[in-house]
Amino acid sequence: MTIVELVKIISDALTLLDTVLASPNFPSSDPQWQQVYALRKHLDDLQRQLVTAAIDVSTAQYQTATEQLKTADGNLKAIGADITKVASVISIASTVACVADRLLSLAK
Repeated sequence: MTIVELVKIISDALTLLDTVLASPNFPSSDPQWQQVYALRKHLDDLQRQLVTAAIDVSTAQYQTATEQLKTADGNLKAIGADITKVASVISIASTVACVADRLLSLAK
């Protein structure tokens, strides 16, 4: 998986989180809304950092992390913006953020 593909996966997650945050059935006064917003901001920051990072994509660590990212992306897309599953969205998007953090730690 290329860095461009990683950035695209994070972009898709950001779009989904934006959709969840914009739901009229999910008021900003809800504590989970605040969690989703903070997670969205963190992912946005990670995405920007990944764009400029120099990461060796040939390492086993990179391959393992990208496989985990693909799995989390598939799980997130399966749930979609179903507001009744916001706890699952938070959990899976957190996994995306953790893997992106791990990938950034591989930067030279």
